[in-house]
Amino acid sequence: MSSQPWSAWYKTWRWQKLRERHLRANPLCVMCQAEGRVTEAKVCDHIEPHKGDPEKFWNGPFQSLCKAHHDSDKQRLEKSGRRKVQIGTDGYPVSVTRAG
Repeated sequence: MSSQPWSAWYKTWRWQKLRERHLRANPLCVMCQAEGRVTEAKVCDHIEPHKGDPEKFWNGPFQSLCKAHHDSDKQRLEKSGRRKVQIGTDGYPVSVTRAG
């Protein structure tokens, strides 16, 4: 987690409840599903980086990710702004939301 003032929002009761509700309703990692795998999600991820905007932070949009995808692929997307092209089980490219 960064030292940004908004990083404390992740420790609030409000965020913990929001995260819990989201993961209960969306329990699988969307990136794993796009790759044809079923993996339990552990992270309620902001699809669009909120960059400290309280409206985006609290209202999303959100997606469910496993820790591996959140800590590698998603972070790389946010830092570079580029997509990593993935191929689904059907042989076609998988849609991954572009960061930015």
